[in-house]
Amino acid sequence: MSININKLPLTTLLQLSWRNLWRHTKRTLITLFSIAAGFALAVFSIGLQDGGHNSMIRNAISMGEGHITIQPSAYLASPANYIFIKNGAGLLADIKKLQLKASFAPRISLRVLASTASNAVGVALEGLDPVDDRRRETLAPKIIKGAWLKEGDGRGLLIGTGMARKLKANIGNKIVIMSGKQDGNTEAQLGRVRGIFKSGVTELDSFLVISDLSFTRKFLLSEGGDELREPLTRIAVFVEQIDDISFIKKTLSSVIQSDDIAVLDWQEMLPQLVQYIVIDDAFSYVMLVLILIVILFGIVNTVLMSVLERTREFGLLRALGLSKNYLLTLVFFESLLLSLMALVVGWLLGGSVHAYFAYTGVDFSEWLEEGTQIAGTVMDPVIIPELSLDRILQLSGIVFFVTLASGIYPAIKAARITPVQALKT
Repeated sequence: MSININKLPLTTLLQLSWRNLWRHTKRTLITLFSIAAGFALAVFSIGLQDGGHNSMIRNAISMGEGHITIQPSAYLASPANYIFIKNGAGLLADIKKLQLKASFAPRISLRVLASTASNAVGVALEGLDPVDDRRRETLAPKIIKGAWLKEGDGRGLLIGTGMARKLKANIGNKIVIMSGKQDGNTEAQLGRVRGIFKSGVTELDSFLVISDLSFTRKFLLSEGGDELREPLTRIAVFVEQIDDISFIKKTLSSVIQSDDIAVLDWQEMLPQLVQYIVIDDAFSYVMLVLILIVILFGIVNTVLMSVLERTREFGLLRALGLSKNYLLTLVFFESLLLSLMALVVGWLLGGSVHAYFAYTGVDFSEWLEEGTQIAGTVMDPVIIPELSLDRILQLSGIVFFVTLASGIYPAIKAARITPVQALKT
């Protein structure tokens, strides 16, 4: 009578599969640690890559326009100095009433011409609150000459090292800022250099001029803005928790409800950085695929060799009445146990390496003394590997199912063994 697999206890199948794996201890250990080492390498490399990406994102957000930006809808497609939020004070007051877990930085960004007696260049003029704006935290430590702007300094300017070279300007020198108006005339204001910074980002060091809001607002007033309503070109929003970006963006959009004002997240403001991360992630997945191929062949080789060595044994069992399903399930469980062990050992190895470097960081300062400029931002010279819960589940799931799938062919091979053919071998 044929044995019905449905009546066999699951524990019996697992015990037999476990014993079969360790018939050749050395082979199983070599395969196990080969798979685990490959998986650990993938864990560390992807964690390091994610840490680098997150470093770039944080730097871009802190030196840029925040996690979320509120600005005129038409500004992103066609920046112009006459496009601005006319009632900046009212809008800022309304969003602060929401008591969201975020800080708000009013800013005025303009395209202007900066000139000295030596040269004239097109620049981006950014007016901000010199005391409360988040850019103070990132750029104030980067000042190599002079000092950060003081509160109420209506004429002070901060420039980068690249612009200082172009204009041949130093601390205390005058810079004339000129802007073309919509009616064809020009507006000019005189400022003085208070500080020179070196951020390491070419776009900032060579093209950014920072001033107090009161200085840049004069250009908006010349375009018809009302000083009492404190016009702005944008409001930078810095959230306390990254996971809250989507919620805060939806909340702001529902409250503002104006076709003239857009609420944009950092991905929409920094498309080049997003594109770079997507391409870089694609290369990491190519490496992961190669590792998975090695894992796949490793398990297939181990389990298939085990099956071929037991051909006579399987044939005898089939002759005694064991069903094909029993043999298929038995061999498949061997692959299952091997994949689970590889996953556990892989996380012990990879997790330990990741934890160590997450504490110490990976120092690239010998090659990247000031960070690497990529897609308008910089990567810190010391990278801290990072792995999110989603990434952990993703890596574990991919490796588990690939290794599990690798046991299908050996299991089918075992199930197809016939008693007559097997006993002849």
